[in-house]
Amino acid sequence: MSAPAIADDTPHTYYLDSVNGKDSANGLSDTTPWKTLAKANAAEMVAGSKIMLKRGSSWSGQLWITGSGSEANPIVVDAYGTGNRPVLKGDTEACLYLEGDFIEVYNVQIGVDSDQGRCSWAGIKVGGSNNVIEQNYITGAAAGVYIETSAKGTAVTSNEFVNNNFMSKLTPQEENDNDDSGAFAMLVQGDDSNIGWNTITGSVAFSYDYEWDGAAVEIFMGSRNYVHHNLAFDVDTFTELGTSRNDDGSTNDPDGTSGNVFEYNGIYGDRSRSGIVTRGPTKDNGEIETNGPVFGTVFRNNSMNLPNADSEGVVCYAGCTNAHFKLSQNIIVAAGKSAYGDSTFTANDHNVFYGGQYQMTAGTANRRQDPKFDPNKPLHLLSGSPAIGLGVKAFNPLDLDGVTVGSDGNIEAGAYEYVD
Repeated sequence: MSAPAIADDTPHTYYLDSVNGKDSANGLSDTTPWKTLAKANAAEMVAGSKIMLKRGSSWSGQLWITGSGSEANPIVVDAYGTGNRPVLKGDTEACLYLEGDFIEVYNVQIGVDSDQGRCSWAGIKVGGSNNVIEQNYITGAAAGVYIETSAKGTAVTSNEFVNNNFMSKLTPQEENDNDDSGAFAMLVQGDDSNIGWNTITGSVAFSYDYEWDGAAVEIFMGSRNYVHHNLAFDVDTFTELGTSRNDDGSTNDPDGTSGNVFEYNGIYGDRSRSGIVTRGPTKDNGEIETNGPVFGTVFRNNSMNLPNADSEGVVCYAGCTNAHFKLSQNIIVAAGKSAYGDSTFTANDHNVFYGGQYQMTAGTANRRQDPKFDPNKPLHLLSGSPAIGLGVKAFNPLDLDGVTVGSDGNIEAGAYEYVD
């Protein structure tokens, strides 16, 4: 990497314009912008620094932020000017890498939905902590946002994830069984993330191993992540959770994957096949579950409508117990199987289940009835729905529309309050 353009502790705002910029300019104003990402990558980024990307511009390659901001003075990547979002794309492992802490990214398009110019693995890779990704358009990657195990406290909010449907591994079964992977809007291996108010479409792709694969929010090894108020359409799975084991059967993390909470999310679409898949420690044949156990997952006030004949709404297997899973105040509609849980799992209450097979203990105050979704407003309720007033606790002040929960005296099951 070349020497920094300005090597001091003073924060600067750097401007980039891929059309009219010049690397011979000083880059310090919108009238003297740089042209290439190389100049931005070489700039000294300290707390309070900014990188401003010209709208209508496009760059191939990686923007790599190695410096760190502070809570009061983050490093910011944002757009300036008028027109379409600036685009970061190209055959690079990650189009934007946030290696440092306290970095905020706004109003950028990450990737393109094409084999030519897509980010080869991640749209945005997050290695540092306390970073913010907000109001961006992220497309075409194997993992739209990849949060590494080193990252803590990442906020991924109010973004649009579209067709992150690229498989990073796709091999015929006879070559290597069960290794296909990809089509993640978000892959979360870090802890304490806030993932909310995003729209997610098209995270589904062909797989030799699974027929189809993909997920809106895949959590593997991450703990205490909060996933809320996201709307997902045509994603293969909304979320699957797992951990990793060493060769001796021990987990890499003594606590494993634990304490992840999902609430007020909506999942629907003909291509969607699962709402949540999680697991305990041991397979039915007594063998160790390689990707388990996952502890303390909470799934509450979510709505799903999965008409796919192969769909399974909720799955908790491999010795699932109440220590692994809690299921409350959801609406779960799946044509294939509405719910599966081992007999050792009983912590499910005030849910509405409807559709295919139901293979779960009866739980408390659950209803197996048509929830009466409004055909003109996906996942919203019609008058007379059994979900109206079924809830007993307001876990969040707002529903997925931003309506105050319980404002009319009722708390509904599902992600949306009933509004007359």
